[in-house]
Amino acid sequence: MADLEQAVFLRSLPETAPGGFSRLYFGAEFCFWRLPEATEILQALSWARRAGWGFTLVTPVLGEDERLRLDLLLSTVLPQLAETDEVLISDWGALQAVRSHRPELPIVLGRTLSGQKRGPRILGLQLTPEQQAYFQQGSWHNHSAVELLAEQGIGRIEQDNLLQGLAPLPAPLKGSLHLPYAMVTSSRNCPFRTVDGNRPCPAPCGELFRLQSEETEVPLYQDGNTQFLCNETLPEDLAALGIDRLVRSQG
Repeated sequence: MADLEQAVFLRSLPETAPGGFSRLYFGAEFCFWRLPEATEILQALSWARRAGWGFTLVTPVLGEDERLRLDLLLSTVLPQLAETDEVLISDWGALQAVRSHRPELPIVLGRTLSGQKRGPRILGLQLTPEQQAYFQQGSWHNHSAVELLAEQGIGRIEQDNLLQGLAPLPAPLKGSLHLPYAMVTSSRNCPFRTVDGNRPCPAPCGELFRLQSEETEVPLYQDGNTQFLCNETLPEDLAALGIDRLVRSQG
């Protein structure tokens, strides 16, 4: 654990930086309407600088109009990032936008692009060892996929803490593991979204609430347009899995 980088994903910034962390994740993964304005992101960047932390700008899934608006935001924000800062992309459409402004910045592949097999019902399946291994893998657990990421200069992918366990990432990929909430599914249809042209949703968009189903004993949690499960149990050997960073969501 001493060798793990400890990061925290914050939606709002406290006056004093919480202890035990060295990197701030700030932005939005799943919903474009949750992405802060450029001024808010730059304030978060200054906050991280004062705390002596690294900074990871998190960008969401995009539609075409949203991609264009993201490009405008990045044109303001990215020149302020240091070469050791990162941009997390949740949509391949964001890759070109980042590269066009700051081609040297590290890019992290977000959870929406991990290709992990999700959902608590997997635990109820009777699986062979080969099938179990399949359900522990994502899209990037093969040599060709690693080569593709290397061509794009991507060496880190975000991982959810799956209930069925995780397969080791192939070298040289490194992984970030998110706690305590693991994404199960996400949609552009949001129970809190009121469609009114291009106007953003009121903030906050809604409270986290619990979903219960007879299909599984594991509850799901709805947060905006995305459902999660909660898994606080860490895998036994993170280093063997290629994971060198933990990301905890707070607030």
